[in-house]
Amino acid sequence: MVKIIDQLLPDVFYSRLSNILDDEDRSFNWFWNNTTAGNINGEPLDSNFMFTHLLYNKDKNIKSPYFETFFPIVYFLEGHIPINNLYRMKLNLYPNQGKKIIHAKHIDLRSEVTKKPLENCTITILNFTTCNGGTIIGEEKYLSQGNQALSFDNKIEHQGFTQTDTPRRIILNIATTNPTK
Repeated sequence: MVKIIDQLLPDVFYSRLSNILDDEDRSFNWFWNNTTAGNINGEPLDSNFMFTHLLYNKDKNIKSPYFETFFPIVYFLEGHIPINNLYRMKLNLYPNQGKKIIHAKHIDLRSEVTKKPLENCTITILNFTTCNGGTIIGEEKYLSQGNQALSFDNKIEHQGFTQTDTPRRIILNIATTNPTK
């Protein structure tokens, strides 16, 4: 089941973050990724590409200089889904390639040992771009709507698809752990 959260962030905060990502002075760093869907056993799931900026990763002890700027999103998200801890925050930028490209289906977080999806995790995709690109979660297609979040269980396969009507599509992928009962 997918929870759709329209207007997750207040307009002022959303505009501030969008301006950082629009980055006309090119001070925000994006990093090349030669796959859009991760790896299984060291093999990429697809040969598509994107740019990313890892804001935070608990397991790898990574914090971007921009982490504190984006972290308050978790407080707004907590009003809609149960959150125990932040696991990861990663920005994805998909360039317009002049055609719709559907990326490989994948699960975001897997156990390093068993390769099974991590339990008690929620994935939230926050769109920063309104465009004809989007995300397919399970069998349902969701077009990218700015300031709209899509939350779903980490065990559900999903995939993105590129846009043709804007120069780039930017999303924030947030992985959180759920409170245990």
